[in-house]
Amino acid sequence: MPGPRMRESPAAESRTPSVVYLDADRTQLRLFEAEFGGRFRLTLSSSAEELLEQVHTVEPVAALLADHASGRELLEASPPAFADTERLLVARSGELSAARAAVERGAARRCFLKPWVAVQVGEALEDAVRIFELRSQLRALRARLEQSERLATLGRVSAGIAHELAGPAAYVAENASALRRELAGVAAYVRRVSRIRPDAQVLERLRELSEIIRDVEAGAEHVRQVSRGFTGQLRAEAPIERCEVAALVENVTRLVRPELRGRALLSAGGGPLEVMASPLRLTQVLMNLVVNAGHAVASMEREEVGRVRIRWLALATRGRIEVLDDGPGLPAGLRQGANEVLFTTKPPGAGTGLGLSLCQELVTEMGGTLELRTLPGQGTRGRIELPLAR
Repeated sequence: MPGPRMRESPAAESRTPSVVYLDADRTQLRLFEAEFGGRFRLTLSSSAEELLEQVHTVEPVAALLADHASGRELLEASPPAFADTERLLVARSGELSAARAAVERGAARRCFLKPWVAVQVGEALEDAVRIFELRSQLRALRARLEQSERLATLGRVSAGIAHELAGPAAYVAENASALRRELAGVAAYVRRVSRIRPDAQVLERLRELSEIIRDVEAGAEHVRQVSRGFTGQLRAEAPIERCEVAALVENVTRLVRPELRGRALLSAGGGPLEVMASPLRLTQVLMNLVVNAGHAVASMEREEVGRVRIRWLALATRGRIEVLDDGPGLPAGLRQGANEVLFTTKPPGAGTGLGLSLCQELVTEMGGTLELRTLPGQGTRGRIELPLAR
């Protein structure tokens, strides 16, 4: 037998734990496959060396059944690839004493005498698979608990920060409104003077000041809403409603303009589209994706400023909103599907790592999906799909 062989090639990509049988006797391998091939995902090998060389193709391994002569040394060594694997020995009558000694040393959990009894071995393998799955579930629960504890701590800290931000945000909003009123008086005076002595440059500066004040007001209002959300009111004050995507993207564009200035050129476009979503949450998600895209394109050495695009369109039953950039693409870990809650691509001190995870959560709660993908030679695409407003 040339090396480790699996019954079905797709099983290598499956998360179903496998059962490995190591025995130099090919007849024993064939008997094992005939007996258990329909019950387990099998890997058969006649050589410990070849098995170790290709162990990545058979993981995860729930049970390793090894012939005493062919695989006892592998069980004794206990390589990391089999750390959580139930290890079992099969031995001939003349090897029974040495096999029992190996069990006592902890190299294997149990020993079976050749010719092995299918019922006994089958029960042991089933127990091994169940134990492996329970261990995997326990590890996942522990990881989720640790993440929840970290997020809970960050949430408490964020709530305190948000409470402190509420006052300054209200102050900024009130002063921006006062400034707008004062500017209206100045603009009226300048327009009267311009009839006598026209000055297009002054009128243009007035228009720019009006836009800046509008951006300050929009930013202050967004901070106030986010602050209310962090202090426990966001769920109650973020109902799902009809959202006109073009108007919402226009608001996002104003809010991210200072962050993207000098980093990336932002453009937006799409047809008429209304989706069912929370305007505040969707604004937060799009802001996060756009700002991340801006930072990504700015991280590259290039002759021209990078570009970030927002585009949207209606599908049969859902609306699609995409944020695209021409940056370096996603890091390898995230590109391969890692979805760590505290994942960040920013350097230390530049981010909490919460952005992508919270975006995913917010979109899911609105009944939608969020997908990040690297496009070959084109940077990254963030795709949001939400139910169409009917």
